Order: sequence, then structure tokens, then C-alpha cells
Amino acid sequence: MEKKIQVYTSDLKIGMYVADLDRPWVDTPFLFQGFSLTGVEEINDLSQFCEYVFVDVELSTKGLMEHLLSYRFTVASKKKSKKRPPKRKNSVQFSEKEFRQALMDSFRVYKDARGWIDTMLDDCRLGKSVDTTKARELVVRLADEVITNPDALVWLTHLRSRDEYTATHCMNVCILALTFGRALDLDDKQLHKLGMGALLHDIGKMRVPDEILNKPGRFTEKEFDIIKMHPSIGHTMLMNDNELDMESLHIVLHHHERLDGGGYPSGMSELEIPLLTRIASIVDVYDAITSDRCYHDGVAPAQALENLFAWAKGNFDVSLLEKFIKCLGIYPIGTVVRLNTQDVGLVVATDVGHRIKPIVLLTTSADGKPYLPRRLLNLSSAVWEETDSPVSIVGVLEPGSLGIELKTILQEELNYSLNTVSSIANC
Repeated sequence: MEKKIQVYTSDLKIGMYVADLDRPWVDTPFLFQGFSLTGVEEINDLSQFCEYVFVDVELSTKGLMEHLLSYRFTVASKKKSKKRPPKRKNSVQFSEKEFRQALMDSFRVYKDARGWIDTMLDDCRLGKSVDTTKARELVVRLADEVITNPDALVWLTHLRSRDEYTATHCMNVCILALTFGRALDLDDKQLHKLGMGALLHDIGKMRVPDEILNKPGRFTEKEFDIIKMHPSIGHTMLMNDNELDMESLHIVLHHHERLDGGGYPSGMSELEIPLLTRIASIVDVYDAITSDRCYHDGVAPAQALENLFAWAKGNFDVSLLEKFIKCLGIYPIGTVVRLNTQDVGLVVATDVGHRIKPIVLLTTSADGKPYLPRRLLNLSSAVWEETDSPVSIVGVLEPGSLGIELKTILQEELNYSLNTVSSIANC
């Protein structure tokens, strides 16, 4: 039996497994080489980039196998055409002025939320109660900012400090969870529950001794048992707060549960872990492994997504994880990339319609000299369609490569954006 059948995109059906395309995968925005069609949106996306695809009969839904085996169309029976990816719509234009304004607007919200987190964690260390009313106000503001300026807010998650891990981690998990939740089309009520749980998920660590929490080496079994108490401690600290929803409390208590029952504190099974907690679990691990800790350096965002996918079985909801990867993109914000011009830069924004062509902040020229001031380059701009040598990404570099420190550059760009926006406003 022939395993792969050539199928025109106009004839695709939900349940078919797309094994190959009529063009290289890298020329498309699809994140995985080989996937099942689960909705009309995926079929529409394929039709924008491909004339035909190759469908794996054995991996497709059983009810479609007979249909596939009787499929008699060939490329010769239809007019061949070299279908190119659609041009960028004029309605979606990138403006550096708007980008820098968005960065400033998001930073104001970020700064307020981060200030509250620092105060909240200090209060918890002293045994004081948590002001969840203020937390809810901040989550609503962050959720609104995710709608307005998602790229700028995600970029701000790279304002990390090795010695302030818990505070920045709580902030980042909240931002990333809200960004992912919005991509999943959660309604405002669910989004706010998710944000509250994510913001408070590690509050119990404030009752873990600093010598254990900040230990630079491997934990002993006894120390790890103490670390594993932080979800229960955090839940106890918050459970009498009538303002908190049960779903938010569930995130605090169960964000370390795993689908195979190997998590803690309850060893819950797959069916016992609800959607919001599954989201928080994925985001929690992603931010943890991309962050510099007292005992390890963070990995690149793209590598972190690859690691998560490798660890998915038994740990995470694979379908949900695939959507998270799609949400962040092939080159997540904060990725250090090398271009075909040999320039190096940072990915600072993504385009949903052009996931392999993000917006890059150029940091280092081909001859190794720093760009000052740094300039933004939109790889998905329609201008590249009119040239024979479009600029593209050819490689991903490790964080810290060529002296590129994300936090330092982000702080400098915040200052530059402040001066730029102010100058434009005064003109």
C-alpha cells in the first residue's frame, strides 16, 4: 500500500496527516515537519503557501484512508503554478515610532506590577497578608496590555536579574501566561483567573529558607523535599482570601503536577489537571529554563521550546504545548539571531502571518562592530519581495554571544525609546 498520497490543498480534509509540502518547510510558517489537520484554519493556511501536499495514509484518521487511496488527481491534471507566499497586507505596517511608544507604555505597566511584587514578597517574608485587590488591578492592566502591546510586554520579560529570580519569575510567568491565554482566546474572566494564579504561583517560596532557595549547587533529597513544600505553603497563605477564585488557587497549589502523576504535591493524574493549571505549568518551566539562576545560566528561547517538546511526554499536554510554541513563534522574542548579511541582532517582535520573518533589532555588524544607535529591521516587510536578495535569518546564537547581554540592551533601548518618543512629541 502506498503510504503517501499527493493531495491538492483544495481537497484537504480534517484528520489528514500532512507529511511533506511542495516546498521546503523553512519557507513556510508551520512549526512542525508533519502534523495532523485539526481545523479549517490549518487547511486555509496551507492553501496560502502550497499548491499540493503529501498526506500520510497510515497516520491519517482511519475513516479517511479509503478516500485517500481512491484519490486519483495528479499534478499533471491541473495547471501547475509556482505559488508564492502571500504578500504582506498593507493594513499591517510596522512603525518604529509606534513600536517604541508601545515599549514605553508597556514598561509603565510592567514597572508598577514589578514594584508591587517586590513589596508583596517582602511582606510575605515578614508574615503579612497579600493585597490581592491590588494584584487583581495589576492583572487586569497587564491583560489589557497583552491585547494592545503583546510583543513589547514579552520583550520586557528579559529584564531579569540572577539575584532577584523569584520576583522576576512571578512577573514573567504572569505575562507569558496572559499572552498564551489570549492566543487561546480565553475570555476576560478566565484570563484574569489565569493571571492571578500565575502572578502568585511561587508565593510560598518566601517561606523557604534562603540558604536552600538560593543554593548554587544540587539540592540534597531533604532540601528538595523542603522546596517541594512551597506550593502547599503558598496555597495555605491564600486559601482564606475570599477574593481569589478556586482556579487561581489551583494554579498556586498544583503548578508542579505532571500528566503522568509524577508531579507534586498531590501526584495528580492527567484528567485531574484543568486547563488553566496546564497552561501555567508549561509557562512556569519555559521561564525557569530561560532564566539565569544561581546554579545555572538560562538557555536560548528557541532551545527552551525544543527542550519542552522533548520533555512533553508524561509531563505536559502536547496539544497545548504545540499551541504555546505557535504563540511564541519559531524565533521567540529575545532570541539572538545571525542574518544572511552576517549581521547579528535580537528578535524583538513577531508577525503572526510571517513567523519565520520577525522584527530584529540589529546589534552587531558583519565586521563585529556594534550598531549605535541600533536599528530595527522588519524581515516581513513587503520591500523584500521586490529584491533578489532579501534579508533572512540563517542561525540562532546562544544568549550572551558576542557580548550581547539582553538585559543591558533592553535597558539601553528603553532609555533610547524614551528620548526618541519625547523628541518626536516635542517636534
